[in-house]
Amino acid sequence: MIPLLGGLLYATSFPMTFAPSFPLGTILGMTCLLYSLAFTQQEMEEKSVWQELISVLFFSIGYNTLGYYWIPETLKVFGDIPFPINWLLGVFFSLIICPHLIIFVIGHRLYKRLSIKSSFLVSSVTSRHLIYALVLTLIERFTPQQFPAHIGHAWLNLAPNLGLAPIFGAPVYSFMSFWLALMIAHRLKHLVTHYFAPVAFIIFLIVNLALPLQRTQDEGSTTHTIRLVQANIGNFVKVNSESGKPFAFNEVYERYFRLSTKETDKNIDLIFWPETAYPRLLQSFKMEVDPRFTPPLIKEVAKKMNAEVFTGGYDKSATENENDFQTEYNAAFHFSRDGKLKNKFHKMKLIPFGEGLPFGPFNEFLAGYIQNISFFASGDHYTLFKTSKGTPFSAAICYEILFSNFIKDNLNTLDQQPDFLVNLTNDSWYGRTAEPEQHLFLAKWRALEFNIPIVRMTNTGITSVIYQDGSETPRSELFEEVVQDIELKTSTRERTIYQEFGLFPTLVLFMILMIISLSIRKFTRN
Repeated sequence: MIPLLGGLLYATSFPMTFAPSFPLGTILGMTCLLYSLAFTQQEMEEKSVWQELISVLFFSIGYNTLGYYWIPETLKVFGDIPFPINWLLGVFFSLIICPHLIIFVIGHRLYKRLSIKSSFLVSSVTSRHLIYALVLTLIERFTPQQFPAHIGHAWLNLAPNLGLAPIFGAPVYSFMSFWLALMIAHRLKHLVTHYFAPVAFIIFLIVNLALPLQRTQDEGSTTHTIRLVQANIGNFVKVNSESGKPFAFNEVYERYFRLSTKETDKNIDLIFWPETAYPRLLQSFKMEVDPRFTPPLIKEVAKKMNAEVFTGGYDKSATENENDFQTEYNAAFHFSRDGKLKNKFHKMKLIPFGEGLPFGPFNEFLAGYIQNISFFASGDHYTLFKTSKGTPFSAAICYEILFSNFIKDNLNTLDQQPDFLVNLTNDSWYGRTAEPEQHLFLAKWRALEFNIPIVRMTNTGITSVIYQDGSETPRSELFEEVVQDIELKTSTRERTIYQEFGLFPTLVLFMILMIISLSIRKFTRN
């Protein structure tokens, strides 16, 4: 039962709809799991690998039950999977929610079974736990996960007092959390206290608190007046408008036009609509050469407001087949004030079981039989957009924003560093659950890691602008029509150390801590 309790505690660090978050939940929850695992030879003789895997499973069940209770509803609405199959699949998700922990248990057992002799590097408990913490961090980082909520992400509750985030990124917070959890579990098991880990943890905490993050300063900044249009298009209307039903399309048209052209005394520079806001299939290759192919809705809004429009939609691919397999892109489009298409971005990371299937060459065959999966094509390059004032920006669609490596590659691949990032999404499929809050919570890490403001535009909420210190503009409410006019200040940004070097700073910190640990051991033995 201890691992199950650990999973429940772990989930409490992330946003919930029925209670406030508990920032220490991930560390204490991981401590419960690590306490139940075998690390010494004697413990491994007393406990089989299957018992350890069952501990991970119970941890995952607790974590899934409290943290991802919204999955069955999503499978029903988004994937059209009926009850009770959706709930059974939701429970099944517990088997894959923490794949990095399964890999760690199996890998550790294999390491011990090979009878590899311990070197002086792992001769002390502290050094050994440092290595375990690094291994756990690396496995957590590189193991594919559908909704990557890492142990270190809970530190966001301390924002803006996370001064090391642009240097180390979220991985260092995972590393320190794993290390402390390992030491606490060891203390509970063996009643022996090793002070280096808690002292280092306290120093790490103090450094973060002493170096608060800063948002864009007024000096040297460029100001854009942006309009965020949360139209609150329900799933019934959305699906019917995309299917060509006139009544539904007319409602979408009317709502976006009315909200986008709402009277204001400000000069709007750029209007944002959410992911797949425009419901009919567009053809960017035609719009790029002839603006007559731009939808009338977009041209009318741009003309009336004398503003650019940035929207999500569907773009035609070059592929043709009878199953509509990968014949469309989930895309973002940027239109000028006169309705001309300036640029577009095709979503690259597609949602499994919603926008495609993770079965490789079998996907095209299955597309002929499975009708409730979109089977989008995947984009193959990142896009640099520019506003009418020449400010560069980039885009990520939906859950692409959750993957730090994806955003890192996005920013590093472009010819010019974007001054801000746009995240178009549609969380309407998740209902009034914790998912919209969790999605926003994890998206904030990209603003901290890369020192970049994020314009987060959603269909049904939560819509806001996220700043580099983790603060936000006032949030929109869920499932309400909201128009937000915001003064967005941006300035030319340099690459952060984390953007430039990734995990390398964390590895350097690990080496420093290892050297200190070994020095302490040598000094105390002498």
